[in-house]
Amino acid sequence: MALFLYIKFMEIFTLGGAVFLVSFVLFKVSAFRKTKANETWSKLALVGVVDYLVLVAGTLGTGILFMTVYSMAHG
Repeated sequence: MALFLYIKFMEIFTLGGAVFLVSFVLFKVSAFRKTKANETWSKLALVGVVDYLVLVAGTLGTGILFMTVYSMAHG
């Protein structure tokens, strides 16, 4: 039973990681399309770091929330 729960928890985190990667790539593609040719790469890198931090915080928060709800629902 414990192994089954462990596998279920890992599935949740794996899915969260995949969603994180897809979201981050889409944010970067959007930012790249919006930058003009004369803008510096340092601005784009700064936007990338901020996006990364926001997505990491959101992914961790969502994972913690889902794990809490899952644990409460399944005792």
